[in-house]
Amino acid sequence: MVDSKVLVYITVSIAVVSCATIGKLLQVPDKDPTLRNLVYKDGLPKANTKIHDTVLWVPATTQFSARRITVMNQGKLYSTWTYDMLLQQSDCRSSTTPMSDLAGCKPNSSSPKTLCSVHTSLFDNDLSSAETEVYCTKA
Repeated sequence: MVDSKVLVYITVSIAVVSCATIGKLLQVPDKDPTLRNLVYKDGLPKANTKIHDTVLWVPATTQFSARRITVMNQGKLYSTWTYDMLLQQSDCRSSTTPMSDLAGCKPNSSSPKTLCSVHTSLFDNDLSSAETEVYCTKA
């Protein structure tokens, strides 16, 4: 059984760490699960819609150079994420491959590359609140 003093200490510690990052621009590790979720469920589908090709474009690397800033909005945490995706064509056909299968598509290393910058703002842990802009240029 956890001592109540230990539980209070842990709760206060988490709150202090969380408050210390509010309003600060933070680097986000490439393996961050929220970043990966944003890439594959939001940024990548929108980039493919902009590129509009017969095949799906997927990340050529797993490096995203992501940054995040979090503020309070309507009493909830609201974050803006900015990251870059270097994309390459895959062998997955855009007409038959569901966007939910993007993570399984592998880049065709001999295909051209496109660099997309993504800006997503959302209430934390609520992808349905996401507002995303994607800008792509040939690399």
